[in-house]
Amino acid sequence: MPKQIRMPKLSDTMEEGRLIAWRKSVGDAVKRGEILAEIETDKADMEFESFAEGTIAALAVEPGATVDVGTLIAVIALPGEEVADAAAAAEATPAASPAQPSPAPAAPPAAAVVPSAAPVSPAPPSPVIVPAAPLQPALQVSHVDDGRVRATPAARRLAEERSVDLTELDGSGPAGAILTSDVENYLAELERTEPPKEGPRATPVALRMAEELGIDLDAVKGSGPAGRITKTDLLDHSKNEAARIKDREAELFRGAVQLSQKRKALIRNMVQSKAEAPHFYLQMEVQTDSLRELRDRVNGEGVEGRPRLTYTHLMIKAAALALERFPEANATYRADEHNIALYDVINVGLAVDVNDELVAPTIKDCQGKGIFLLLEEANELIQRARMRKLQPQDYADGTFTISNLGMFGVDRFYAIITPPQSSILSVSAIEPRPVVRDGKVAISTMTTLGLSVDHRVMDGVKAAQFLAELKRLLEEPEELLRDEAGFGD
Repeated sequence: MPKQIRMPKLSDTMEEGRLIAWRKSVGDAVKRGEILAEIETDKADMEFESFAEGTIAALAVEPGATVDVGTLIAVIALPGEEVADAAAAAEATPAASPAQPSPAPAAPPAAAVVPSAAPVSPAPPSPVIVPAAPLQPALQVSHVDDGRVRATPAARRLAEERSVDLTELDGSGPAGAILTSDVENYLAELERTEPPKEGPRATPVALRMAEELGIDLDAVKGSGPAGRITKTDLLDHSKNEAARIKDREAELFRGAVQLSQKRKALIRNMVQSKAEAPHFYLQMEVQTDSLRELRDRVNGEGVEGRPRLTYTHLMIKAAALALERFPEANATYRADEHNIALYDVINVGLAVDVNDELVAPTIKDCQGKGIFLLLEEANELIQRARMRKLQPQDYADGTFTISNLGMFGVDRFYAIITPPQSSILSVSAIEPRPVVRDGKVAISTMTTLGLSVDHRVMDGVKAAQFLAELKRLLEEPEELLRDEAGFGD
């Protein structure tokens, strides 16, 4: 039996995936473990391996299409199976549930006139259900293949003459066909209905429909009896309004940006965070003269093979030390258990902009690591992010995040907490600012740190103590190099 390949769930939060490219074509042989396709998930662009061996019989999804997890994307004909048969099976309608009785042959419509081009042998008699009402003359009923209402030609002519909207009538003829008497009864009912003294006139059906849809009848032109607004008038009005809005949008917008799976996941997470986590915010100004001097001194040594140290690397190390000393800041609120769980590891996420997409790869197990090891791991993650080579595990299990917009000249901001974390650090531009020292105004390089906190996890005092320790480490940065040989002696 052909093997059906469906959109896989490649991350724990994946709900849909975008098929970037097929690595195989119809008719190609494929082995178990060979790369079948490239798929964009909410975490990363990933290669999808075939779990079956055979021949590609059908590719059901075009490159660039986004489909839900579980959607059929390909069919593989197993060894010994015909590719054409497997492809045909992929296109077939799913079989009905078993054990369903076969329906009896349908009887011809009652009282229908069926023209015959040649004599037909009489068929065996079939049981016929005879209506209790007196038999009516045979009726020629108009076809409804084009979506029109089923009605007799006479009823349709009368409706056109009297401007009756046939979609508002229930037919009493064979198979629900509208008869002339139905149209006459409808007109009589309209005559008995007292029209409003003021405002637009409408049929009862149109009045109910306008109220349900919130349509202003003053904006609708009636085409029914005596100028009444009908159901069809309302439908035409709605269709014209939709077209007008679409035309207006074409004038207002240049186009639309197709969201990637990662961007969709980010949007969901941010909405969840602001909806569920009660944010509060703190900020402190930090003098960075000593931090700059330390950075320049280390980079000035020019040790072979060692990348240059940046403010971001120093921030990561300072955050790791502060989180070790204030474990309450390295925690999460668990709603199901109504408790606060303290993380046993310190995994620092670093927000990075890659091709206009914000990603936050995670530096794992920062506790106890020296700054140069953190530097190497951070640089490797950033490089993989820029090459779009990050994997879901590179985003997973973050306990704290740093978002740095200083390089864009932002002087202060607050970021949104990444669930299930409980805080996020915002780092602003480092720039010269006036400060007061010993009663005199001086110029110093400064930055502003912003801390967004989930109030369920930390109160204001604990958050302030954590931020103050972070400030101290950055203003007295020699401690950041204490674990490195040749520094901090």
